[in-house]
Amino acid sequence: MAQTYTTWLTPSSGVRSGWDALVENYNKAYGEARAANESRYQQMLGIADQTTQQRATDVRSSFSDARAASSQKLGRLGMSGTTVGSTLDRGSMREEESSLNRLADQMQQTKLGIIERREDKYPDQGSLVNLLSGAASQYGQGQGLPALFKALSGLQQG
Repeated sequence: MAQTYTTWLTPSSGVRSGWDALVENYNKAYGEARAANESRYQQMLGIADQTTQQRATDVRSSFSDARAASSQKLGRLGMSGTTVGSTLDRGSMREEESSLNRLADQMQQTKLGIIERREDKYPDQGSLVNLLSGAASQYGQGQGLPALFKALSGLQQG
């Protein structure tokens, strides 16, 4: 006895709801991926900011320590009341400002590198569309296309 197969002209409501569920799951996965990508990106920028703050604190501390040591040395030499101390302090402050500016430039380059290399990964929309298109094409005389277009109209990005 030969086996017979039925070819449906239009997708059943179960098939259509399955397609809608696929699109809904895609949208959910896309939203979760987007949130995870943004969280990772903000975390990287936050780490760069923390690093910048710590390095700036270290620079300030180092120059402050050097000025204190210089002042003590001048005091031991009996030159604490002279203009030499204030001249050395001004020079040290200029060097400190230059160091902080170089640090800011370097860290800005780091942040720009993070921004430039940002590559967010998302679920592949093309694969979903191909899967649904292939399924819709199995229905006679293009009758699956309206159901396909209805399911695909639910795709969201952003």
